[in-house]
Amino acid sequence: MPYAALDPAGMPFVVLADQRRALPWHHGPHFSRRMAAGFTRLNAFGLLHGRSQSSRLQEGVGSWRSEACRVSHEALCEQRLGNVSAMLFFPVGAVEIPEDFSGIPRNSFTDTFPNGSSCTHARSGRSVNQQDQRYEVSLCDLLDARLDVVFDHPSGRVFWRQDSTGLATQLFVCVLAVYIVSCVAENIKNIISNRDMGVLWPQHAALVVTVVFTGVELWRHELLAYIVSSADLRLFYVLYGYAVLEALLQCDVVCVSTMRSFISPLTTCLFLLMMRIYYTFDTAYTLPLTMLFGTRNWFKFLCVHSSGAAGTPASLGDRALLLLDLLVFATLLTDGMLQHASSSVDAVCDQILVLTVSTLMGTVLFIYSFVFEAPQ
Repeated sequence: MPYAALDPAGMPFVVLADQRRALPWHHGPHFSRRMAAGFTRLNAFGLLHGRSQSSRLQEGVGSWRSEACRVSHEALCEQRLGNVSAMLFFPVGAVEIPEDFSGIPRNSFTDTFPNGSSCTHARSGRSVNQQDQRYEVSLCDLLDARLDVVFDHPSGRVFWRQDSTGLATQLFVCVLAVYIVSCVAENIKNIISNRDMGVLWPQHAALVVTVVFTGVELWRHELLAYIVSSADLRLFYVLYGYAVLEALLQCDVVCVSTMRSFISPLTTCLFLLMMRIYYTFDTAYTLPLTMLFGTRNWFKFLCVHSSGAAGTPASLGDRALLLLDLLVFATLLTDGMLQHASSSVDAVCDQILVLTVSTLMGTVLFIYSFVFEAPQ
């Protein structure tokens, strides 16, 4: 299921945006979701439960650091050194910090943030305990240090890193995404009314820019290392490969508008930009984007079928591209929808919803397109 937003006013506890109390880790609905999940992820975007059996993270990969951590009734997990409690991650009770940090057991977190420097908020909600000999990582640390924390349940390890995404990168992604959405809307309008696609090089440029930008992020910022689940990784490979192929094939688009357009490739670009910001496809945008991709696929399928019935069969290239689109759509339904639902029943319901809406919308748009005639 997508990220559940956190309320910063709930410091130092993890409080969901639609609730007023600290999130209980060991009872209630989120406990059931955590038991069915392979990992729990927390960052500035919120709380995420991964349905895969475990995360694909390994110590030392990218900027991830890890510590042994086991389930505790006091917090999401607890690090123990022998019989001594060394650290709590996101406690549910009072969050206390020692007055003297010299007695705290050292680990990768305390070495990176000495003397509790990961939390700088003036109203952190923490209290000082002179007798305390452990550090407790709270919501203040998560937000102030821009942490990305993953608790892998099967291995009993907590992985953490600092997100280094800068403001310039976020603004660039936002502006590019807004432009791509406007291009998709313009293409839909032109296809429905059988209008000429007009000048296509700006849209092709947006596709190329997204492919190049993603490639740079893969090389410069080790984007693959921050993809936690195997399902997300497989889907990323398929979508990026599809975008690269379309960037090469769309260089000289001269096909009929109903057979070819930039809708599917540009929708793929939105998926890739979403991955760069959220580091997962498990977001609220995945469902509508998958519906959009499926609607275009069904519309294209009807165009190919109707052209054959009219005595002008589609070319082999168009049929191959349609098959490629269907393979990408199938991957979105499996690794994109099946792996990110809260349960198997919800996953099947989401898949049926996407298939139904895509088929109905594609059919309606195909029929509606006959209302207009192509301009002479």
